[in-house]
Amino acid sequence: MIKRILEIITFPFILLFQIISLPFKIVKIIWDDKKEQQKSNEDAISNKNTKEDLSQTGQYVFPEFTTEFETFYNLYLNNKKLFLSSNKSLLVHYDNLELDELKPIEVLYIFGDSKQKIGMTDWRGEENEREIENFLESNLQIKALWNNANELRKTVAKENQNNSEFIIDLLKTIDKDLKPLKKKIVLFDLSWDAYVYTVVSQTSYKMLTEKFGTLFHGTEKLRT
Repeated sequence: MIKRILEIITFPFILLFQIISLPFKIVKIIWDDKKEQQKSNEDAISNKNTKEDLSQTGQYVFPEFTTEFETFYNLYLNNKKLFLSSNKSLLVHYDNLELDELKPIEVLYIFGDSKQKIGMTDWRGEENEREIENFLESNLQIKALWNNANELRKTVAKENQNNSEFIIDLLKTIDKDLKPLKKKIVLFDLSWDAYVYTVVSQTSYKMLTEKFGTLFHGTEKLRT
């Protein structure tokens, strides 16, 4: 009985509160909807800009193929169907990728790899000793002394050189050997079980990581 009386007494106040708060709830719903729409628009613009801006990355990653890469990438950007048909003989070697859903960073990788300017090393370690240094020397014409890398190989037992910890230490050490040449390793974020990399000038490295930090990073971000 008392509970019923209390309900009757408090009902007008509850009803009044709901009436007063209703406009605020409506405003909040409208505000939240606008914020969500704005975020969606910003994401769409960001993705569009990222796609378009990546056409300029050729000058940083492989400057000797800048114009060729821009042509390659812009075809992907503007006419995907024609891109796939025109490069059919090339793309057959990349059937590990979803060709109908190629991402911009994957297009960059395909071009660089086809020019043998991008290296790949399994996250568990090298298949062949000095494969990273050999790639840099043969494919990128890097002339370094590799003092730090050689010292690391001497101090780590052979049986311990085929593991994830060593390969991270090795990449970081090779980066040190590149410093006198004013060059750095830049890694592609492809979410693969391998390190995909090339070497660029320190200036190009700065441009790539500052503008496309989610797509490229340096050895300093590698963690054991």
